Amino acid sequence: MRKLWLTLTMTAVFVGSAAIPATPSFAASSDSKPDGTYTMDLNDDGSYEGDVEDDTYGDEGTMDDIDPALVAEADQFDLYLGQLGALLDYEDKAWAAYNTNDYVSSKNRKQEYQLMTYTVIPNYTKFLSGLKQIKPENAEVARIHAQYVKGASAEFEAFMLYKKYVSTPKMNDQLLKKVQAKLTEGSDLIDQFYSDIDQYQVRFDVLYDYEDDGSYDDEGYYDEEADNSSTDVTPTASMDDFI
Repeated sequence: MRKLWLTLTMTAVFVGSAAIPATPSFAASSDSKPDGTYTMDLNDDGSYEGDVEDDTYGDEGTMDDIDPALVAEADQFDLYLGQLGALLDYEDKAWAAYNTNDYVSSKNRKQEYQLMTYTVIPNYTKFLSGLKQIKPENAEVARIHAQYVKGASAEFEAFMLYKKYVSTPKMNDQLLKKVQAKLTEGSDLIDQFYSDIDQYQVRFDVLYDYEDDGSYDDEGYYDEEADNSSTDVTPTASMDDFI
């Protein structure tokens, strides 16, 4: 049976009203000053010499061009991911215990029953209870989240049936088929959750389109000491990948 994992990849989203510094356009090579442009000699240390009276800047977008409502929605999504991520340890422990044995037999039946009783069901109960307590502010996220709750509920039913299956020496194969059906039902719903949440978060791609100025490390985490710009940025969690 598959084990569910949620990978939270840290990215960065711009918040606030600070604008990204625009990039000046330079004349190719001339000492004269054409209208709207200027020549500039860059020194080795990055400083420049030249007349800047007629500065001309590029057309790069700034944070002023981003809809504040989109930023607010991204903040809500970030909060949702944080709440979801806090529950994953329970889910992980439950599935790890459930997958301890590749199969069940008369020799390991008692061990399976103990695993279900003391590890799988207690941890998955906490996981499912936590899922039900999450109330996303965004209506679309709430709809998508409901699929996760339904899928996890089906898997929880499967675990309860499996505990019953291994509770007696005479194991009922018909009961095992019901376990497999419930696990498949839950898996399909959660797979749909994965797909829908991936599509939903595409709308925030514009917030991740920033020029890397060395303020982020190789894993995408914000490095305050390395930030030499005045741009106001806040790291946020994004759900890039579900396994």
